[in-house]
Amino acid sequence: MRPRRPVKIRYFIVSPGAERDGRIVLDGPEFHHGVRVSRVRDGESVRLIDGRGGLYDARVVRIESDRAVLRVLSFAQTPPPPPVDIALGFIKAPRLDIAVEKCTEIGVRTIIPFRSERCVRRGEAGEEAAALDRLRRKAVASCKQSGRAHVPAIESVESLDGLAGRIASYARAFLADQSGAASTPPSPFPGAVLGIVGPEGGFSAPEIERLAAAGAVPVSLGAARLRAETAAICLSFKLAEEFRTR
Repeated sequence: MRPRRPVKIRYFIVSPGAERDGRIVLDGPEFHHGVRVSRVRDGESVRLIDGRGGLYDARVVRIESDRAVLRVLSFAQTPPPPPVDIALGFIKAPRLDIAVEKCTEIGVRTIIPFRSERCVRRGEAGEEAAALDRLRRKAVASCKQSGRAHVPAIESVESLDGLAGRIASYARAFLADQSGAASTPPSPFPGAVLGIVGPEGGFSAPEIERLAAAGAVPVSLGAARLRAETAAICLSFKLAEEFRTR
C-alpha cells in the first residue's frame, strides 16, 4: 500500500488587520484564485499571510458567489526577515522576475531596482510603473508559494547616483564584482546590509568607482561569470545566511 502524500496547505494573502470577530473574508483576485483556480472547498484548511509577518491558520466555512468566509483557527506574528536589501540593475523582464521571485524566497527585506549604463533601455513612465506592479505581484506569489509571511518592499526605480546616496544608511554594502574580494567580511554585521548587483554586462569602471567611493565593497561570487539574476540570488543568500547563522 502506497504511503499517502501529505496534504499541501494552500496560502493566500490578505490585508493586515483583515480578521473581524474571528472571521476573514477572501474576495477579489484571491477569491478567484482560491475558489475558481485552486478549487478550495468548504471545510478545507488554508493559511493566510498579511505581508507584514502575520500568519493565520484558517478554515473555509462558507463559499458565496463572490467571496469565501474563513474561520481563524490561530494567528502568529512571524519573526522579521534579516535586514538584507538587494539593489538590482534593470534587466529584461523574465530574468528580473526570476531574481525577484528567488530573492523573495530567500527572505530579503527590500528590493531596489536601479538603472545604470548597461541596463535595458528606459521605457515610458507608464511602462516602468507597470513593471514595478508586475514585480510586486511576483513577490506576493513567491511568498504564497514559499510560505513566507513578509512580502519584501519593491521600491521605485533608482538612478545610480541615487543608489550611491543610500549606501551611507547601511552598516555594510557589497557590490557583486568578479574582480572583488573572494568573500564578504566576517559577520556579525552591526546592522542592515545592502547587496548591489548590476545588469547583464556589469558596471562600467566609473560606476564601480562611484559606488566604491560611496562605501560599497566589491566582492566576488566565484570564478564563473554569472547572469545578473543568478548573482542576485547568490548574493542575497550569502548575506541572509550571515544573519541566520549568528
